[in-house]
Amino acid sequence: MFDFLKEQDPAGAAKIFDLDAQLFPGLDIEFFTSSDNRLVPVQRDIIRKPIVDRTNSFWEIIAGPGRVWAASQVDGEYASWNKAAFPFSLVQSQEGQAWIGLASFYYQDGKVSDTRVQLSSDSGSGFIFWDPDFDVNAWGEIPTVQTSTTIENESSLQNAYVVERANRLPTKPLADLGSQAVVDAVAALDPISTLSAAITYNGTLYMDPVKTPFGVYPYPQDMRVGVWSVTKSLVPGLAALRLAEKYGTDFLDTKIVDYFKAGEEFHYIDAASEARWKQVTLRNALQMSTGMGTTDYDANWAKENLNTYKWSYSYKIEDMIRYYFNVTPNPEVTGPGQKFAYIDQDMWLASMVMDRFIKQKQGPDASLIKFLRNEVYKPIGVDHFALGTNYTDSGELGYTYGGWGALPTIDILAKAGRLVASGGLTPNGRQILSKELLSTYPSSGDYQLAFWKQNLTIDGIEIHVPYMSGAGGNKIYALPNGMSVVVLGRDNYNGGPTDEQTAELVTAALKVTKP
Repeated sequence: MFDFLKEQDPAGAAKIFDLDAQLFPGLDIEFFTSSDNRLVPVQRDIIRKPIVDRTNSFWEIIAGPGRVWAASQVDGEYASWNKAAFPFSLVQSQEGQAWIGLASFYYQDGKVSDTRVQLSSDSGSGFIFWDPDFDVNAWGEIPTVQTSTTIENESSLQNAYVVERANRLPTKPLADLGSQAVVDAVAALDPISTLSAAITYNGTLYMDPVKTPFGVYPYPQDMRVGVWSVTKSLVPGLAALRLAEKYGTDFLDTKIVDYFKAGEEFHYIDAASEARWKQVTLRNALQMSTGMGTTDYDANWAKENLNTYKWSYSYKIEDMIRYYFNVTPNPEVTGPGQKFAYIDQDMWLASMVMDRFIKQKQGPDASLIKFLRNEVYKPIGVDHFALGTNYTDSGELGYTYGGWGALPTIDILAKAGRLVASGGLTPNGRQILSKELLSTYPSSGDYQLAFWKQNLTIDGIEIHVPYMSGAGGNKIYALPNGMSVVVLGRDNYNGGPTDEQTAELVTAALKVTKP
């Protein structure tokens, strides 16, 4: 867990290095039971505590809806009780991984049993999971206490859950898509490194059961996964497309330093840095071509580049801003926009700029996360878009990291891919993303505003398919025939399904025709 940083810079090492990744977090989870016997958590973001109150566990929790039912004789001493189960993931607000879990407990007349949990490291992302030794399946019993029997605003929560269920994509087995080529392409994905593959077509999600070391996962559409850099597309990428549709594309060419106070929030290292920074636009940041700092991913995250680690593990947003601007010009270029250099911090900066732009337009209570939830995700039927943020004194959401941290479900990923595939149209035909910008995505194979391109030649025709990509083999494709393809990897160390394998799947999906 990056012990080298603590060894090299013990005074500057963040407290995260003292947390225990083997300790289950002690956290409160509120549930209510729906009319159709679903066990629904009240808090659908990461359940965490402020820094001053947290336990020594590295982990926090994000929970999803499960079920309740009457126990039976096979449940032994609890045969006359009720039984409940729910999906959850152990996550960490500053990182991107999700350790996929399943929990169950018994309850009756104000009494509750210990909670039994099982966990598998099947979700591809996160620095811990990049350790080749972290291939861990775990199970145990967690002491559990019921503290209350009332839920505030339960009636409105019940109604909201009815809407949530109605918004969910209906599912069918992959074979029902009617394409043997697609079935064969999914079967060809390495089962060791692939968690799941799903295709959205004509409003239906086609997917096969999700398998874990414990068997078939019972809540595949509520399973929260870590997708690492897919976040770049889900957060700053989609936010930029929505803002461009709403306010025009000119905001992309505003200078990023205009959103910060030089001399107060940060200081230029030298005159050359000041001159270069004053040229960098929001578009440059979204393209990861600022012309500032180290030249690419490996150099940026090299062990000797302590500035990057101090930025990523700072608890305070003020420190993150200082560390972001604490770099000199890239000597390989003479200005921004000349060279693509994969640097995660640029997506954080782009997200911060857009957050401040939104506050200028909508007021101080507005935020990028609220904007995304209300103006991008809710219109496509996503009710709980969750992601990790920096910590706050209250324990509430802070600022998104932009480059990682999203904790979507397969349903959310499929809908996001479908939105891009449709040219920014919602299912009811409303244009919410910039048609002007999206229309240019298929015209080149270049990286574009937080989206990659899968470049294919089919029947002699060159095709550029926009897609989201994250470490561990996570990819979401937006096909020109309106389909979206979701591939979730689980092999963090070796990289998940290969590009050749996913290209075969995309090619097969492109040939699916409407019935």
